Amino acid sequence: MGEKKGQAVSADALEDDFEWDTSLVASDTEEEQAQEQDNSTVKAGEKRPATKTQKNKNKKRKKAIREDPFSHINAIFKESIETQVDYIHDRQRSALKLSTIEQEEQAIPAEQILDNAKFVDEEHMLTSLPNYIKFGLASHKQLSKPPVAKASPIALVLTHAAMRAADLARVLKPLTDKSKVAKLFAKHFKMEEQIEFLERTPVHVGVGTPNRILALIEQGHLKLDKLELVVVDTERNAKRFDIFSNDAVRIDFYNLLRTHILPGMREKKTRLGLF
Repeated sequence: MGEKKGQAVSADALEDDFEWDTSLVASDTEEEQAQEQDNSTVKAGEKRPATKTQKNKNKKRKKAIREDPFSHINAIFKESIETQVDYIHDRQRSALKLSTIEQEEQAIPAEQILDNAKFVDEEHMLTSLPNYIKFGLASHKQLSKPPVAKASPIALVLTHAAMRAADLARVLKPLTDKSKVAKLFAKHFKMEEQIEFLERTPVHVGVGTPNRILALIEQGHLKLDKLELVVVDTERNAKRFDIFSNDAVRIDFYNLLRTHILPGMREKKTRLGLF
């Protein structure tokens, strides 16, 4: 996935023939030439002093590492419910720049978080996802029956990128004999195709990225009135960012959580699990 410097990009934004305006971006060659010109003014054997920009970047990087209370955690889904909630809220506060009062208003109820310690197959493997969904659904026997309601899944799986969503949808094939799975991401799927699918096909499970799912909900094509479970995939990308901290998706994710998922959690209709 390409990223424009200094600008957060949606996980879905780059999927449909997107091209950057390269005239606005300095080439690597131009940057190297500028660097060489700067270095030429430094005498041999001397260490080139860091620029103001470099100092600021280093300072911010050190500050971020120093102040992150979760930097030692490699797999948040294995932590206690209390730690998971604190982690979600910490990343939420960072993404949305919330005040203490705003944070309290948007806090998720800990009692609606799945206790992963009770999940027998607790390894973070793709093939475990079908069983994890069954584990999280109080009415998991519904999955063995054909769905009736159109565009109203009982479970949603959220992840940070379309490619990852495709992998997750693929491993849900054991559920697809009678349980329909909606692929709600941009890779190879235009929004019009997904709208048509949801209008004619009853589904039990939806898999996708926050941006596409949020758009479908806000346009009235996806309903959450029957939603019982939200599974949040905690896989990290190549830069070690997960869905809670990845600039490309975290704002859409937290807006989706606050606006459309949190109300069901507070009413004890919906539970959330970190996978």
